[in-house]
Amino acid sequence: MLDEPKLDYVRELPGFERGHPHYFKDPMIDHLLEIVMLLGGELWVTRDRQMIVEHLLATEGKVTPDMIERFQPSPELRAQMDESRKLFTQRVFNCLYSQHEATQPRAFFEAHVGKS
Repeated sequence: MLDEPKLDYVRELPGFERGHPHYFKDPMIDHLLEIVMLLGGELWVTRDRQMIVEHLLATEGKVTPDMIERFQPSPELRAQMDESRKLFTQRVFNCLYSQHEATQPRAFFEAHVGKS
């Protein structure tokens, strides 16, 4: 998984250890962080689908589960969705990088968030 070039940035995170990332002295905090990250991902999937539903309602006047599953956004809508994901990720997870230099989180997100 980490052999993919787009995931190389993970190695830059504090506490990274291949196969067992560890960030805090108390392992329970690491588990809670994992839960928060998973919930953030689930919330994003819901928001992403909501954007698709709203788009389909506005353009087609109806929505079916099959329409949602087969939906392919235009380049413009894809750009809007990517920007929304980037802003969501920054808002929710930027506090994880608050101990680093003030410019580091911005550089991290500009380099890695929102790339497919």
